[in-house]
Amino acid sequence: MPTWESENIFSGTSRYYSRYRPDYPEKLFGMLSEKFALCQKSRVIDLGCGTGQITLRIASLVAAVIAVDPQSEMIEEGKSLAAGRKITNIKWLKGESSGLTAMAHDIGEINLTAIGRAFHWMDREQTLRDLYRITRPGGGLAIIGDNGPRDGQPGNPWKAIIAETVGHWLGDERKAGTKGTYSHPEKRFETTLAESQFSNLELAEIITARTWTIDGIIGYLYSTSSTSIPVLADKKEPFEKDLRQRLLSFAPDGRFEEDVITNVMMLWKKAD
Repeated sequence: MPTWESENIFSGTSRYYSRYRPDYPEKLFGMLSEKFALCQKSRVIDLGCGTGQITLRIASLVAAVIAVDPQSEMIEEGKSLAAGRKITNIKWLKGESSGLTAMAHDIGEINLTAIGRAFHWMDREQTLRDLYRITRPGGGLAIIGDNGPRDGQPGNPWKAIIAETVGHWLGDERKAGTKGTYSHPEKRFETTLAESQFSNLELAEIITARTWTIDGIIGYLYSTSSTSIPVLADKKEPFEKDLRQRLLSFAPDGRFEEDVITNVMMLWKKAD
């Protein structure tokens, strides 16, 4: 059972989230547009939208995006970014996956639900049932994830340095905000999706190169539920100093390379 509170696991992260969470590759949006036949009549949900990494990019492809997140500060940051870019076809809703039925009237029927870097926080079986009811026949669902500085490529030495430093200052148990802990779901996402009412599970990978700086790595860590500034509290300054020193000892130029695998899991609701 979850030990976190969905409304505060990302408290204090929105500024770092919008600045330091990497963009998704352009190829992803072309794939979603093609696979789900998106057009200027389509309606999309970005569920667990954060500050709008998917919302702001997909908005130009469709009639409307409904951006849903349980954190008020994420919603406000996303609204500010949308206003700065003069994007006007987004409806921002404060809520979470467990409230989809209650929000159904505000959401309406949709062609696509995109869930980026967020499915692991949800009651996945119930979310899929609720999404199926509001998805138009022929529409579907895309679960999207990628690797960041703390995950993927376990043999990568600079990632090991980050993991060791976080463990030193916060312990081995992964935090989920200031009041909870997190462990990854035991059942694979692919299994959960295949058991749902949606059909024709299709998997895709997009591989890109990414270069991190030390400031980017630290900013990314501050954007997460497990190493946010509220979680670190009075350990923030010594943690940051320690991590900078360790990373610079490994790479004096302060640059760190990784191959990023963006995983996309797509399903459809059968057309009538």
